[in-house]
Amino acid sequence: MHKDNKNHLIKMQIQFIEAGGGLVQNDFGEYLLIYREKKWDLPKGIQEDGEELLHTALREVKEECGLDNLCQGPFIACTRHSYWREGRLIFKRTHWYRMRVSGRPPLCPQAEEGIAQCCWCSKEEVIWKLNESYPSVRWLFSKAFNASPK
Repeated sequence: MHKDNKNHLIKMQIQFIEAGGGLVQNDFGEYLLIYREKKWDLPKGIQEDGEELLHTALREVKEECGLDNLCQGPFIACTRHSYWREGRLIFKRTHWYRMRVSGRPPLCPQAEEGIAQCCWCSKEEVIWKLNESYPSVRWLFSKAFNASPK
């Protein structure tokens, strides 16, 4: 097989995705977590064409959890992970932002995205739930607070 054909074949089997997500805190100091695929996670999603990553993050939090009136905060960090889906290797880079919301608004999980639950959690609850989370989410909380949240 010619080298160009091999490169084309590899590109067809690998997909690079940019995503945005939010670490959301309410006025009571609680953090938003979602439960999807038997793991506690943070809301995030794929960047649409021409969309700025901060807007991706805000849109995804709204769509996945039913939250309006989010106040954007600063960029935290990027995480990277890979997974297989439908015979393709996916490399995903997620850009994370702090966000705030007034009060303790009700949450509405986006079932069509496989989100079984959304909840507001105290720092103590977050620490407990992070045991059933992804390493990148644990790292993000650590990075956001310069240590595990307390």
